[in-house]
Amino acid sequence: LERIVRNSAISRLVSSSNSAHSAKHAIDCPLIIPSESTTLPMTWEMGLDGHPRYTLEELRAQCVGAADPFLLVEDDIKSLSGGIKELLLSDHPVLEACAKYFFDTAGGGKQIRPTMVLLISKALNGDSGGISPSQKRLAEITEMIHTASLFHDDVIDKATSRRNVASVNQVFGNKVAILGGDFLLSRASVALARLRNHEVVELLSTVIEHLVKGEIMQMKPTSSSDGSNKAKNTAALEFYLKKNFYKTASLMGNSCLAAAVLGAHSEAHQRACYLYGTYLGQAFQLVDDALDFEGSAEALGKAPLADLRSGLATAPTLFAVDEFPHLASLIERRFESPGDMDQALGLVLSSRGLVRCRQLAQVHAEKAIEAIQILAPSNAKDALTHLACKVVTRKH
Repeated sequence: LERIVRNSAISRLVSSSNSAHSAKHAIDCPLIIPSESTTLPMTWEMGLDGHPRYTLEELRAQCVGAADPFLLVEDDIKSLSGGIKELLLSDHPVLEACAKYFFDTAGGGKQIRPTMVLLISKALNGDSGGISPSQKRLAEITEMIHTASLFHDDVIDKATSRRNVASVNQVFGNKVAILGGDFLLSRASVALARLRNHEVVELLSTVIEHLVKGEIMQMKPTSSSDGSNKAKNTAALEFYLKKNFYKTASLMGNSCLAAAVLGAHSEAHQRACYLYGTYLGQAFQLVDDALDFEGSAEALGKAPLADLRSGLATAPTLFAVDEFPHLASLIERRFESPGDMDQALGLVLSSRGLVRCRQLAQVHAEKAIEAIQILAPSNAKDALTHLACKVVTRKH
């Protein structure tokens, strides 16, 4: 009964929120940058009707000879964790140890978000221009916000591992994990304010709001009451992509945009950076959701099938509904009946759900590459293209 009441309340809140969005899916795009007079829309497309322009081999061919994105900013990334740990110094040893946990024990993870910010900064400033101190600090802030969200997510999801080590809630307990996440956000906010750029403060503050909204959306049962009704399943996919924007793509898009703002670059370049980050964020999450079915615990750094175990229907499952309509009833009850999870897994693996999920990820990655074509030629720009290729072809 408690779950029914909670889900009903969340459904009302989310439905109310969704009514504010236009039919064109202008999803919480930045309101302050560019100015209202601009003719350049800061919106992204869901791409559900799109198809990849290239085969994976053709996409890889575009990256031949391009700089490796991680090697190009390797020196800056190596000092990133040290810079973050300096920001997390505290007179409370447990709180400090908790906040620093992933930076001390897990090698910092993939670090794709700060890598994006640093590469965008280099591409904007030119290979000889380097990365400004404020842009480097922005990369640290971005990773702190992301790590805080992982702390909170692992408590909500009752996770036991992350990045091949015990999750922070397993080591410190739920209460300290939540407070450690709050501490990360507070220190990130102080560092953000010290950049002395109110537009960047607004952008990154909005990201934190989006993370909360995305988590609330994820708590809502996926609406797909009639599996034979393609329109309803499309609506479920659109809801899923909106949720992904809030939980993943917003941080990437707005951080790339903030890097352009800090460098006082043109509105056209600001838009290019925002769209690159947002589209690549969507691609990254889609591949993550495919890997949840395909990967091993060792490769993923966490238990596979985490979404199904949590009752969540992601893109592979939602696409599979088109071939197996009765999967919709399992999604509605969040795979809670005996045998639901095994049945859902079998149906997804028997369908084209994983293929379509990866194809949609490639559509978004190609849009990310297209968005930055207005940037001047540079090694960093080539590395951004290479990064998009790496995102859609990764195996972990």
